[in-house]
Amino acid sequence: MSSEDIGAARTARGRRRWLIALCLYGALAAVDVAAHLREDLRIGNKAIDYGDVAVAVAAGLFWPADLVAHALLH
Repeated sequence: MSSEDIGAARTARGRRRWLIALCLYGALAAVDVAAHLREDLRIGNKAIDYGDVAVAVAAGLFWPADLVAHALLH
């Protein structure tokens, strides 16, 4: 194998790892959005407003920080 082949294999492997990480991040963000909306239904007015969706999506995008904040607040 030439050094170009090895470099191409490393690049492909690195892209695959980033894709897996991105998919995992997105899946966990979706779970966090669903948890926020479920919590709003449980303790809110039993309806999901546009503002609730906006807050849930924003929290879902930054779910690692949201988990830390949630743990500190409870």
